[in-house]
Amino acid sequence: MTDCNFTTLFYETHQQRRIGKNTSTPDNFDQMETIWLSFYGLGKFETYFFLYADCKDFQHFKDWVAQLKGQDFLIEADRKFKEWQNNQNQEKESPDNFPKILSPEQLQFWEENGYLKISNVVDETSCDQVKQAICRHLNLDMNYPATWYMKHPDWQGIMVQLYQNEAIEAIRKQEKIKAIFADLYRTNDLVPNTEKLGYNPPECEIWGFPHGQLHWDINFDKPVPFEVQGILYLNEVPQNRGPIHLVPGFHHRFEEWIAPFASLERAHTSIRLTEVPQPVTGEKGDLILWRNTIPHAAGSNNSDHPRFVQYLSFSKL
Repeated sequence: MTDCNFTTLFYETHQQRRIGKNTSTPDNFDQMETIWLSFYGLGKFETYFFLYADCKDFQHFKDWVAQLKGQDFLIEADRKFKEWQNNQNQEKESPDNFPKILSPEQLQFWEENGYLKISNVVDETSCDQVKQAICRHLNLDMNYPATWYMKHPDWQGIMVQLYQNEAIEAIRKQEKIKAIFADLYRTNDLVPNTEKLGYNPPECEIWGFPHGQLHWDINFDKPVPFEVQGILYLNEVPQNRGPIHLVPGFHHRFEEWIAPFASLERAHTSIRLTEVPQPVTGEKGDLILWRNTIPHAAGSNNSDHPRFVQYLSFSKL
């Protein structure tokens, strides 16, 4: 693993933050960090956890990444990141040079509603492999519901902090998925983010749904860029199994609506009182996408089986 003119900055910045010191960083540090993590195939949570809890020094950090990803992968990641750095100030590709995979009807629905469900994007076998990876990691046995609620450090709320797995990576890198995102971003110049998984078992006497309130995943302190978020249903998600809930069309009034609020917390409180979201049910292999300015939340699972999902997103280069 080489420096790439950013690895040292990334490490030193978080070491300063680790001990409570503020440090000056380039204005585009957050963007560079996201893209660096994506090229290197690192989840933000797993990387932060190592840096803030276990890391001894810079060499220890580099060794951890090398052990996690392998030297061949890192050589290619070094090359791609350096190429991206060198090309940042160069003219981008032709505006029309991206896949046109979505139908006019789908694009119109997206523009009007700010979200889109695309059926059968991923085959059943691939979905089952990721579901099985979650079960192995959390020690779940689908034949024994008592195992569905055992505590695990990587199961947080309904999120599963598992990133490094061949089946998960295979879905992240599917060309069809990238083409769908590229059609919405209107550019093929994208890199897949290393996103987490989701596991939401049925509510019962010993386990209640930990959240599910409308929210945005945005930085309120900076201008909000256009971004596309997504989840892949790894099993069937009818209305009683905790489907994603969205407020269709809210992106049209987001900027005007949110302007009076001094904090994201206050905006969240208000949106939960004033808006009624709609559930988006789906089948195994369905991809649900939404604009980052659409309020969203997972629903409560009142079925007889857990909900399994994989989160998917891309960064624009």
